[in-house]
Amino acid sequence: MAENKSELNPELFDMMRQGKLSANKILNLISLREVVDKFASKPFLEEEKLAEIKQLTGVEPDILTWGDYFQTEIASRYFDKSDSDFTKIVDTIRFDLVSAHLIFSDKPNYFTDSVRGQALVSRSIDSSFWSLEDEENVHLEILLDYYEQMGLGEKPLAVSDRVWYESFELKQEAV
Repeated sequence: MAENKSELNPELFDMMRQGKLSANKILNLISLREVVDKFASKPFLEEEKLAEIKQLTGVEPDILTWGDYFQTEIASRYFDKSDSDFTKIVDTIRFDLVSAHLIFSDKPNYFTDSVRGQALVSRSIDSSFWSLEDEENVHLEILLDYYEQMGLGEKPLAVSDRVWYESFELKQEAV
């Protein structure tokens, strides 16, 4: 596994050399990787899958953790955004991870089943006709997926993350 979480994933080196990632974006990506890996308690790749990839290719993949995944995904999708917009995207991911933890921790199965059912109904509608409620239903299911796939509820939420979350909410309300 990746030993040093405070780095840019090698998958992004070409983008950096091409000047697609400003210093601000690189710092945001490093921070994103650290935050995501701090929250995740389940592996991005199971040991069996990792062994299978190594056997097929002869090398270990560069994307080993959830932090690696988010870092490379966000860099690849949003490198062309302004530094300010890029920072907002990274902050929104952190906000979503904390939200998922707060919403789904210690909830009964019927609650998560209800979230999935409401999202299924909303996704059955052409997205160009979605109401705000449909958008929220689908977004809530995305948060549930994060929660379950990453094991977000298996670690307690740090006080610093809760404080950051509440200050982020206040900033958004002021906008």
